[in-house]
Amino acid sequence: MFTLMKSEKMDFQSSATRSRAYEQKEVGEYVHFLDAVAACDEANREHADWHYVMNDSGKEFYNGSWID
Repeated sequence: MFTLMKSEKMDFQSSATRSRAYEQKEVGEYVHFLDAVAACDEANREHADWHYVMNDSGKEFYNGSWID
């Protein structure tokens, strides 16, 4: 199983420095790797929040490789 994730920017305006944090949200689950990658590519074309694919081991698919 492969999970499509979204890294969503969160602004904290109560701080004087206005620091930024990111929240990770699950967007969908896919049985087939290529379906997950296609959905990820489509979501990233919107240029809003960053999307990525994770496997069952919790590794992220990045630049053609699985990373921790």
